[in-house]
Amino acid sequence: MLQNLISRTLSSVQAMLRRAPQSSPQATTRYKIGELIIELNPEHRLPLYQSQHRLYDRFLPVLCRRLEPADHWIIDVGANVGDTAIAIAQACANPILCVEGDAEYFDLLKRNVENLLSARERPTRCVKVLVGTGRFSGSLERDGTTAGLAQDIAGDHRAVPLDEVVREAGLPTGEIALVKVDTDGYDSDVILSATGVLAASRPILFWENYFSSRAQIRDLDQLYQCLEDMGYRYFWAFDNFGNLMLEECSVKNIRDLNAYVASQEFHGCTRTIWYTDILAASENNLSRAREAVEDFCSSIVAQGGTGARPSDRSEAFGDREALQA
Repeated sequence: MLQNLISRTLSSVQAMLRRAPQSSPQATTRYKIGELIIELNPEHRLPLYQSQHRLYDRFLPVLCRRLEPADHWIIDVGANVGDTAIAIAQACANPILCVEGDAEYFDLLKRNVENLLSARERPTRCVKVLVGTGRFSGSLERDGTTAGLAQDIAGDHRAVPLDEVVREAGLPTGEIALVKVDTDGYDSDVILSATGVLAASRPILFWENYFSSRAQIRDLDQLYQCLEDMGYRYFWAFDNFGNLMLEECSVKNIRDLNAYVASQEFHGCTRTIWYTDILAASENNLSRAREAVEDFCSSIVAQGGTGARPSDRSEAFGDREALQA
């Protein structure tokens, strides 16, 4: 009898749950990028970063204005909620493939892209997948602004090579203009999974040159050697606030910057930056990269007046999270 009573009670509860209204979508905040307003999860710190660091995420739209031909693809790996795609879509006519592995960010990415970019002449498409050579697997851990891979052999995410993602999406491997990667320390693995695309298109590359372990530094060294072997000989380094540090530098210069950041990451030296962003070009795209950097320096960097704002000065010595923009 008791078992029957428990069974009837569970059935009743299940019926109530089925009749209950579905929970409303997660609350979002609105943020303007260019002329368009995107949705962000409430914890997202992009508005804070851009309010305190005026160069943050400002270079890529400048670069994309110079991409040719206009029907060649831009690939955005680690697309997050679509903030980069929304910014660059207003600067160029190129089709865009957005790749994001985190479910929550992907939902916002898809919503932003479908709502704001559906009228574009050329497509903007979204793919939910974790990208890489397959060396790593695990689960994505979200901090409100980004999601990083927590390695676990039994994890529910196994990386798929970018070459395979491009093929399955139906993109011609010889028609890729730009590959942008932002995957919190796994950028080298992502780019190394796209050697077919690199060989066929020689696209401009822009990646977050971040590391949190010595193993990731070694992976970056492997990437630099691979890129040099494939004809990528021209590099530009930006700090994590978006300001240009080195222009047309060598791989050795990038390694020297890595050693500088590593002294802060591993040896307690005074923190000034958290990582670098790297622009890389081969001979076929050298003039476009040069022109974009020149335009960025003259039209954006040089237009900020003199002296730091008070908020910039306090950030430089204060809020650790904001410094990690």
